[in-house]
Amino acid sequence: MKVLFLETVEGSGTRGEVKTVTNGYARNYLLPRGYAAPATPTVLKQAERLVAEEEVRQQSLDEQAQQLVGKLQGHPLVMAVRVGEQGRLYGSVTNADIAEKAGEILGEELDRRRVLLPEVIRQVGVYSVSLRLSRHVTTEVQVVVVNAEAPQGVDAAVAEMLAPPAPLEDITQDRTSSAVGITADASEPGLYVSDGMAGDDDTDADADEKPATE
Repeated sequence: MKVLFLETVEGSGTRGEVKTVTNGYARNYLLPRGYAAPATPTVLKQAERLVAEEEVRQQSLDEQAQQLVGKLQGHPLVMAVRVGEQGRLYGSVTNADIAEKAGEILGEELDRRRVLLPEVIRQVGVYSVSLRLSRHVTTEVQVVVVNAEAPQGVDAAVAEMLAPPAPLEDITQDRTSSAVGITADASEPGLYVSDGMAGDDDTDADADEKPATE
């Protein structure tokens, strides 16, 4: 059935859009709830007006979403959970959990369907997760899944997990310094005597002890 969407339905159509959908979907869901109407010539005359109204509405939603992006920047979402062996969770972190935590920062509820999480999280670590805040605005947030019973405390454990890795130059310098230290220690007098040198000393001693023959 061809219908005109009177309201935006996520995953189906936007306000003012004309689409063909299955008869059952239209009759059992879209039409009874007033989300769409059969695309008759009379109804189609509304399409252009609805599209224009939807563009204005969507622009407002996008502007609001950009403000939410600003609130989330620099605020990792810390999920303190119970952890078993090898960093595996007792349970999992879901899109609903992430939406709830993001809502605490935003100061408003966030629909879990806006959290684009491919699969639930079952391991401690730092994850990059997309949030679709409006149709045209998507942002990335850091989700830090940490052991709630970390010995050093949750805040310290999160700081360690978010700390940038040491630059390769520093690692190379440390290894070089260690190698130089080992060489210097090995070269100190009295630490090493070769077998050859020991053998020479024994030979000289034997030669001195032999009686002279005349």
